[in-house]
Amino acid sequence: MKPAVQFGSAPRRQFHPRQAGYALLMVIFLGALMLVAVAAAAPNILTQGVREKEEEMIWRGKQYTRAVKLYYRKNGRFPTNIDDLVEKRTQVRYLRQAYKDPMNTEDGSWRLIYVGPGGQLIGSVTRTGGIQFPSTPAGAPQPGKAPAPIGQVTPQPTVGPRPSPQPAPLGGTGTSGQILGGNIIGVGSKVNRTSLKAYNGRIIYREWEFIWDPVKEAQQATPGGVIGIGVPGATPAPPSKRR
Repeated sequence: MKPAVQFGSAPRRQFHPRQAGYALLMVIFLGALMLVAVAAAAPNILTQGVREKEEEMIWRGKQYTRAVKLYYRKNGRFPTNIDDLVEKRTQVRYLRQAYKDPMNTEDGSWRLIYVGPGGQLIGSVTRTGGIQFPSTPAGAPQPGKAPAPIGQVTPQPTVGPRPSPQPAPLGGTGTSGQILGGNIIGVGSKVNRTSLKAYNGRIIYREWEFIWDPVKEAQQATPGGVIGIGVPGATPAPPSKRR
């Protein structure tokens, strides 16, 4: 007598140990490929992040340079601390905020660079010479004196040459190395580490300095001559919006 045929159920497929071994090898091979791909992409991702920080560092440094220039042109003297550039003590705020050094992961602080009475730079590690100041045109604010209000005539000497502007005397040195009452003319990085890109031919972050050089700026603006650093009655434009 023949056995009854069962309908509605499929025969079970049996896996041999050899097939299970092939599947395990395939999983290991795919995992190894993924690890190799991640290892190859990680350096590029890290490098791109560093490059973006370097670009941001240059932008922030130039914002300090611009703020010092605007402050000098408005007040006829250099700022003595960063608060002079940030706090809205008058109708103009020269720096949107006290930007930190993105490469300084410790506290984000900058190395302040000062200018002495004779134009010598104090705190710079790349420049041994001083800063020269072009002649100030008539009506421009003099160092240490606030500019005359718009519409008010400033008395001018009738004889004798007009003296060139000179920075105010420097003060003492604080416990942190910051010059108290010093004339800030720029900032520099404190990080002694090699950079990916070169800035002004420098590949060490500590040598990246952002200093306002009025003569160099004037020569770039007017190739045929040197202009003064003060503009009577000039109101600086507000800083560009940035995070």
